[in-house]
Amino acid sequence: MFDSSLKVILALFVVGILLFIVPFLFIWSLNTLFPILAIPYTLETWSASVLISSFFGTSHLSMKKSSK
Repeated sequence: MFDSSLKVILALFVVGILLFIVPFLFIWSLNTLFPILAIPYTLETWSASVLISSFFGTSHLSMKKSSK
């Protein structure tokens, strides 16, 4: 029981860290590809990055055809 609880806690921790780091990686990648942008690493740009990635991110919806 303790082993499965520890795995869940560790998975939530990793997901939380990724949710924090990925927007900064997005800003870094834009600054690397387009140096003229010079986007600062602030809470405001982090929030904008989260908003953009949620808007353009992939949708995990699937449609199934009925077998009639």
